Amino acid sequence: MMRQVVRRVLAGAVGVAVLVGIAAVHPVEQSDARFTDSDYGSGVFTAATLATPVVASCTVTSVLGTFTGFTITWTSPYPRVQQRLSINNVAVDNTNVTQSGTGPYSYSATISSGLLNTLLGSLLGSTNTVRVEAIYAGTAWASPAATRTLSVGGLLGLGGNNTCT
Repeated sequence: MMRQVVRRVLAGAVGVAVLVGIAAVHPVEQSDARFTDSDYGSGVFTAATLATPVVASCTVTSVLGTFTGFTITWTSPYPRVQQRLSINNVAVDNTNVTQSGTGPYSYSATISSGLLNTLLGSLLGSTNTVRVEAIYAGTAWASPAATRTLSVGGLLGLGGNNTCT
């Protein structure tokens, strides 16, 4: 029984010593966090932009008033891999685009009614948006589009004129 009393007294003494030790320790000093430092930097930044291609011509070919295709030509400072031709937001494969020049480059694409039917279905009596854009491969960057409106009449021109304006 004496041992229990001694253990309790000893435990109480240790507890009091710990409490006194905690009270005797100096409080932690306040400090400013690194991100509140008053130093700062500034600069001017600009994003790269892609030049808009320039459409030189867009001509329609017809036989007896029936649409057979169209040819679009344009210039751009970028090589063919950075060109995107689309009709109604459906991309035309770049193998249909020919390039000439050494920069700025000249481009031409002749799209037949058969290829258009494959890409979009029948175009008879329709109005279609033709877009040419410069793109930066591997990104979503694209220049503003140069656009033309391709109107396709019906058979034998009965649904209206075939135009690209």
